[in-house]
Amino acid sequence: MFFIRLLLASAVTFCFTSFVFGATVLVDDEIRALRDIAKTLGKYWNFDEDPCSAPSVWARDPKNDAVNCNCNIPNTTGCHVVSIYLKEQSLPGTLPPELVNLPYLEHIDLTRNYLNGTIPPKWGSFTRLVDVSLLGNRLTGTIPKELGNISTLKNLTLEFNMLSGSLPKELGNLMNIERLHFTSNYFTGEVPETFAGLTTMKDL
Repeated sequence: MFFIRLLLASAVTFCFTSFVFGATVLVDDEIRALRDIAKTLGKYWNFDEDPCSAPSVWARDPKNDAVNCNCNIPNTTGCHVVSIYLKEQSLPGTLPPELVNLPYLEHIDLTRNYLNGTIPPKWGSFTRLVDVSLLGNRLTGTIPKELGNISTLKNLTLEFNMLSGSLPKELGNLMNIERLHFTSNYFTGEVPETFAGLTTMKDL
């Protein structure tokens, strides 16, 4: 009888240990990327807690101050960051090129901060990005033509910044775009003829 109890206790301990240490967490490469992103944005995140296992720390406000993960993406292991919402956080930094090191990122919302500098051309290498809002910051420079490479993009909101120059004709390659918001910047020139091919557009 004692042997049976000992065996049962050992089995329970093993299962508990396997659950704890086998818990699905954010992959190491994306943790490193978040550390770089935090420095560039001027954002404090508590890296003592796993971003995908501590929603009370990393997703305090689902649409305004949150890093959200998906742990069930087919043909992948571990968890991956799929959205970053940092609205009205008084962020003083610049836009991080390192965001492209989150390969499963779909949503970026940095609305109404104090971010300055330019939009990184490197963002054109996103392969799953659907939604970008940079409304109400202090961004300067031109819209990188490389953004036209993001075939998954549905929303690009750049209103109320200090962007300038002409609108790149390459944005006409955004085959899934539904919304382009560019109000209150310093753009010059004509709207590119390539925009006529944006058959999914609903709001310009």
